[in-house]
Amino acid sequence: MFATVVACIGCLLGSATAPADQPDSKSPNVLLIMCDQLTAGVMSAYGGPVATPHIDRLAREGVRFNQAICPTPFCSPTRASIITGMYPHAHGIVVNCRQGKITTGPPGITKDDVTTEKLLNEAGYVTHHYGKWHLFGDRLPYYPDMFPVDEEYLEEMKDTFAKVREMPRSDWMDWYVWALPVAIAPPIRQAQETLKEAWKDKRFADFILKIGRLKLPLEQVYDVRVGQLTAERIRSLAGQGKPFMITCSFNGPHDPNVVPSPYYDAIDPAKIRLPDNRDVRELRFENDWSRQIVTGIKEPGLREFLRIYYATIRMLDDQVGRVLAALDAAGATDDTIIVFTADHGDMAGGHGMVWKSTSAFYDEIARVPLIIRYPRKLKPQTSDLTTDLTDLMPTLLDLLGRPIPAQVQGISLVPFLTGQRDPAEGRSYAFSERVQASPQGTRKLGSGTTGSFMIRGQGWKFIRYDYGPDKQYLYHLTDDPGETRNLASDPKYAAKVKELSAELDAWLQRTGWPR
Repeated sequence: MFATVVACIGCLLGSATAPADQPDSKSPNVLLIMCDQLTAGVMSAYGGPVATPHIDRLAREGVRFNQAICPTPFCSPTRASIITGMYPHAHGIVVNCRQGKITTGPPGITKDDVTTEKLLNEAGYVTHHYGKWHLFGDRLPYYPDMFPVDEEYLEEMKDTFAKVREMPRSDWMDWYVWALPVAIAPPIRQAQETLKEAWKDKRFADFILKIGRLKLPLEQVYDVRVGQLTAERIRSLAGQGKPFMITCSFNGPHDPNVVPSPYYDAIDPAKIRLPDNRDVRELRFENDWSRQIVTGIKEPGLREFLRIYYATIRMLDDQVGRVLAALDAAGATDDTIIVFTADHGDMAGGHGMVWKSTSAFYDEIARVPLIIRYPRKLKPQTSDLTTDLTDLMPTLLDLLGRPIPAQVQGISLVPFLTGQRDPAEGRSYAFSERVQASPQGTRKLGSGTTGSFMIRGQGWKFIRYDYGPDKQYLYHLTDDPGETRNLASDPKYAAKVKELSAELDAWLQRTGWPR
């Protein structure tokens, strides 16, 4: 199927060597800055408690979207949606891909998949990706020098990690292929004693019971290296006369929840204000790992977790500043479309949970930051357009004046931001999903596939699960932004449940849900 699509796109774009299709020195660059597991509401750019001055700059000088959501609260599926403009059930990557020690799940992106970077590379753009990929399938010719978490970085750090592994096992975290020396704070040490036996069979227990201050030099931290490589590449490409697309993809604030000084020391856990909705959640989530973590480490442990989470965001903001400084120095900032986003959020204490290890669709993990800065076409503004991250690919292509492939399911946001169309004519709803993976480990979903779905917009959120006694949830986000009151069983809202359920069914049919 994808080979056919590529052929069709070739027809749309014309020959790769056709002069009309080649970018010139005035064609804008693209810089995509992405975080993993960053919930929008904690950053100062979105009114949150964590100071993010460099991201604030992008929000001030660009378009800050307040209502953006992820197509699914999982890494690989959303990342595939960002670069293909398709929903997970359409591109087939519905859970995390096979990679390294992760041997289950579907294969990732192949050379035949139509992605933003592939289209731009074929049209003459220089394309690079630094940082977390999480979509390994084929080695892609348009990414000549990736810096993934488990290959180049591991090679750089192999001697350091080997020395760490000689330390007492209690003093370092074994995070997949990394050996991280950690100074563990008293609240987590205390939790270790309480939970060591109870959590002995928990796959990810070590990732929680060894959080703390990372005892590595700042220059050896993965995300700092990603920022450095991105800045170096921008400097090397400046003035060469060919436009570029660079993706700078940070692993944080996703686990491992460890962060070095001075960032760790800059946050006082006692001064952290815990979320107002931390004591309210639906019963179905009580046994989720995201909830078990918090019940296990209790409030002092939650404060320590948030300390590290917030400190990591500060570190990432400094790396964003480093990359922007490279653009500024090259005189290329206003000639570059800059996007800042995340693949999904983190519960971050909301509803008494952390991480994304829950079946919930709460805004803490479904709502993501999305900022686009390109003053040549988009005036600075705050936008309440309903959007999800399938819209990013068509929006970028539209800004670049390039055709949007026919199979793309997102929409360009450009006409609604430039006054060409009334924002009221845009999306009424955005969608998110949690879909059962193919039992065969492929990207082809069969007619028996099941899934749970969320529809969000017009001040409402409706969720429909495919299992459990209570399958429907309705929240009035305008009146109840903390999602503390499920209205689905209230007769007064029966018409709204019916309306949103019908909208959800229509979307599934429209986007090729397997039947």
